[in-house]
Amino acid sequence: MTSPSLYPHPPDDAFARSRETGGAFPARADVVVLGGGIVGAASAWYLAGMGLKVVLVEKSKVASQQSGRNWGFVRTQYRDLAEMPLALEALSIWPGLERELACDIGWRRGGCVFVAKDDTECDAFSRWHASARSVSPDARMLSGTQVAALLPAFTPRVPGALYTASDGQAEPALATLALARAAQARGARVLEDCGAIEIDTANGAVSGVLTEHGLIRTPAVVCAAGATSHRFLSKFGLVLPQQVVRNTVSLTKPLPPLSESCFCGLGLGLRQRPDGSCILAAESMSDIDLTLDTLRAAKYFLPAFVRNRKTFAFQFGNAFLRDIRDRLSTPHRERAIEPRSPHIPPNARRVDEVTRLFGQLFGGAHAVSVVKSWAGNIDVLPDALPVIDCPSQVPGLVVATGFSGHGFGLGPAVGRNVARLVAGELPTVPLEAFRLERFALGNFAHPHARFEGAGN
Repeated sequence: MTSPSLYPHPPDDAFARSRETGGAFPARADVVVLGGGIVGAASAWYLAGMGLKVVLVEKSKVASQQSGRNWGFVRTQYRDLAEMPLALEALSIWPGLERELACDIGWRRGGCVFVAKDDTECDAFSRWHASARSVSPDARMLSGTQVAALLPAFTPRVPGALYTASDGQAEPALATLALARAAQARGARVLEDCGAIEIDTANGAVSGVLTEHGLIRTPAVVCAAGATSHRFLSKFGLVLPQQVVRNTVSLTKPLPPLSESCFCGLGLGLRQRPDGSCILAAESMSDIDLTLDTLRAAKYFLPAFVRNRKTFAFQFGNAFLRDIRDRLSTPHRERAIEPRSPHIPPNARRVDEVTRLFGQLFGGAHAVSVVKSWAGNIDVLPDALPVIDCPSQVPGLVVATGFSGHGFGLGPAVGRNVARLVAGELPTVPLEAFRLERFALGNFAHPHARFEGAGN
């Protein structure tokens, strides 16, 4: 099925497609899902499929943040081995989603290629390939000659690449919105423009969610609130050391065929869409807008920041001033809602650099015309692995957050497993590596690779 073109205005043009169907504000639910990203939407879909009364609460619009702003990669390639079972499960779900959701989500299986800039990076890809061979039989190493054959428009000579033909891509906003609409078709309520303020408890267990429009009583809550998740968990003394980084993305006018595969390498991230337009971003370069929240979890991130200091640019200015102003003017209970629909400015210098790099790397892209750029805030954790857990301190709470820029492709599998956790069933894959308590205990590892800014 051919994906409809969203050229020239993703992600914002898709937001208006999700609409609450009406009805009285729900006083009760079997489970409340916090967050309208792909994890929240997929969780709601699977939970509603179990016959549960589900309410999804989103302070802005479904897919309005990172789940509608990422690159759209769906990959197993070069993931931390702890994520591979989830990634493989997700890859088994994606090809059938369009049929199950009765909606075009832009799914294409074109592969994923990570091109090595030098022998050192090629060796790193080879080591991953060797360690993942038993769980990722489709991944293979390519020689420089094979890279040239796979990517005729790619002009540099490189020592090799890592390639997985079974990986693919989808349209982020379309996929997330389709899951939310499918959840509604199964009876779930999706409340947009409804900010959750806090999770209520009774006798230590979940008893409800207080929103700006009222209280929803429920014995179960899924916290899939992205970068604001730590605010909901802090009242319970749960340690979630989230940090936020900003990644800039651009869209070009349609171009001749350049790469059927999702591409990363030599500083560039690229996904060419069915209409020929290209999603462009810096491969592993993100901005950190300094705020007081940056300091909250700084001790957890300092070692990684030092090791990967060339991949981050610290920005001090408007974000810090806004943070001070909001802390002084916004009541504490409402800070979980604000900023409701933040304008996240793209880094104009990054756009220029990436556009220039794109033109240099791909000979067929010499006349690149960027028609739109945007940015997304990515919540990262110190080991770049997510939290998918039911913390014992708060019965009835399931946490699914901290996907560190590579959660979009995992979304359907995470939703399926979250639903099983809520229902008291065993997950389909091991989730021990994603336990929340690893941060309080200090037994988390270094990131498998540099923090990714793709959201894939």
